[in-house]
Amino acid sequence: MPADAPTTPAAAEPTSAATAPDRPRPGRRRRTVIAATAALAVLLALPAADAFARHRGEDRLADRIAARHPDLRSKPQVEIGGYPFLLGAARGAHPEVRVRADGHAPDGRPVEADVELGGVSREKDGYTASAVDARFTVPFEALAGEAGGKATLSDAGNGRLRIERRALGLPVAVTAELRLQGDTVTLHATSATLAGAPVDPAMPMIRQALAEKQWKLPALPWGLHASEVSVGPDGVTAHARGEDVTLD
Repeated sequence: MPADAPTTPAAAEPTSAATAPDRPRPGRRRRTVIAATAALAVLLALPAADAFARHRGEDRLADRIAARHPDLRSKPQVEIGGYPFLLGAARGAHPEVRVRADGHAPDGRPVEADVELGGVSREKDGYTASAVDARFTVPFEALAGEAGGKATLSDAGNGRLRIERRALGLPVAVTAELRLQGDTVTLHATSATLAGAPVDPAMPMIRQALAEKQWKLPALPWGLHASEVSVGPDGVTAHARGEDVTLD
């Protein structure tokens, strides 16, 4: 039997190249870009929207305060702290609020109020604050007339008041310490000069003059009571603090 003829190996079928990873379709890629752009636009717009809402909230609160306190000379300045504002507004609570206003005391004296409120929350009939730190400043000019004659008042430093006037035609300068007794501010001389020469601040003329100069503090808002008085560049300031205060 003849030997088998050599067989020619069958041609191998061409093998397919390694399958390439699927590439995102153009439509899918476009939707992803649009979604990312939209999300970025929202994130960029949030701070601007929050700032706008904060400004509107501060303006509305200033209007509310002005309407309830006709003794104010102008619309108060209001700053609402905490971020984001919109979240606090939705909850009806803000960590801190600061109010600065110019008004008049019942006796007609101008008063500059600077009030810091902590833990402010909205209640049914208004607002409450867990803490209040208030400062009420009367400028020197408004107190000068009560110091006698044509007196000039200024800050002597170290929380003391300097009073300058003329007595018997001679210049007199007295440095006095302010003390708070209830709702009355009294003056106590610590040093004095007459015509530039040091004199005893306890001399009867000076002691009697200061004893007659007492300042009665008016009733403070929200039932607050002054805890101390101080002297600064802008005038004499009464300080008051309170907790769990119901605001008008």
